[in-house]
Amino acid sequence: MEVKAVYNDLIIIGLFLFAGFMIREHCRVLQKLFIPASLIGGVVALLLGPQVLDLVPIPKTFGKYPGSMVNIVMAAISFGISLNKKSATNMLDYTPFLHSIYSMQMWVGIVLGVVIGFGWPGLFKGWGSFGVFCFEGGHGNAAAAARVFANYGINEAMSVGMLLATFGLVLAMVVGMILANWGIRKGYASYVKEVAVQPAYFYGGPQPKEKQQPIGHSVTAGFNINHLALQFMWLAISISIGRVLVNGLGLVWKGASMMPGMVQGIVGSMILWPILQKIKLDRFVDLKIIKQISGFCLEIIILTATATLKLDFLATYIVPLVLFTGIMMVLTGGMIFFVGKRTLDYEWFEKCMMAFGVCMGNSATGMALVRAVDPDNISVAPASHGLYNTIFCWKHAFPALIPIWIQTGYALPVGIGMVMCFGCLAVSFLYFGRHKIKVYGSMTGNITGE
Repeated sequence: MEVKAVYNDLIIIGLFLFAGFMIREHCRVLQKLFIPASLIGGVVALLLGPQVLDLVPIPKTFGKYPGSMVNIVMAAISFGISLNKKSATNMLDYTPFLHSIYSMQMWVGIVLGVVIGFGWPGLFKGWGSFGVFCFEGGHGNAAAAARVFANYGINEAMSVGMLLATFGLVLAMVVGMILANWGIRKGYASYVKEVAVQPAYFYGGPQPKEKQQPIGHSVTAGFNINHLALQFMWLAISISIGRVLVNGLGLVWKGASMMPGMVQGIVGSMILWPILQKIKLDRFVDLKIIKQISGFCLEIIILTATATLKLDFLATYIVPLVLFTGIMMVLTGGMIFFVGKRTLDYEWFEKCMMAFGVCMGNSATGMALVRAVDPDNISVAPASHGLYNTIFCWKHAFPALIPIWIQTGYALPVGIGMVMCFGCLAVSFLYFGRHKIKVYGSMTGNITGE
């Protein structure tokens, strides 16, 4: 891809982002559903492009951005993760609980995909694995897994991934708000008697001055190196470290050559961060900016992947995709509230709302649902989810590994998913459920004011 082509593509991407942003700013339904501007802009590009109205040419290079940008996103996800022992003690019951849901989506999704595939044999092998990548993982993980499937010539995977992730995002908010009202009426919520009404800026428009927060902080003088460039440098080094290790592994194991680029970033960042801490170079790292770089790349992934959806394929298989989404949502929601009520101790309902938002949409929808039942941000649910992401950071390699495993059969990914699922359920029920350890006792006084 020539530099000029990249430049022109970024200009077009910026224009469609602007279109999506303006549409979202004037459509309250899209705001309430937390549909991102990049997804809206991608739909606009799809409608104006050659597949529908054929008014605007969509560059063929758009289809290449998700596969490249996802490497940076995955490297940033694993960068800067540190486990705090005190927080682990206070919020550990959420970790096996949520991973049991993740693992259920993993193995049940694959099995359900096989079953539904008997009625629609044209669906590609392993499409059911998107049950975890799209719902618990969101658009980013969906793009990551689709990129690996594309290596095997399955180009329809990106369209399936983007559509299922969008279905999940919408259902996370619509069904999630119904569940929030139900839980409050039942008296399960700890802090409110009715769903909190959020201020207008929570959904769209500019934030008030007092609510605006810096997205990062300069750690060096500007004449030394640009702050954004410095943080991008750490991601580049992470990917390079992972690349060297994977290539070295390839000298003794030929299977390493099949590992996608995103694995390099994940492995490299998990190695680089503790080294930087050890040699005191972590003071030159701004994790907020690194997450912003990741977010920028994710916006490009969502827009370009949506703009290049294969509409003919989706039109043919829309029924099984809707059926798959409905079944997975019922199983996910049912398992969350059945297991959560019996195994989570303090603030179990808030944690379940966080889990439902995350497992059907993404972390942002989880936060939004918690905010609806905890308007003052008192709940430990968001922090508990952060602890889960720290302990199970290695699961971010699954979007790269599972599509590879599926090419040789379903036994390995289904088996791993079942072992993780039932193992985590055993921990949840036999330890937290049976003993009801008051792991939050030290926090209760501060929260209640006692």
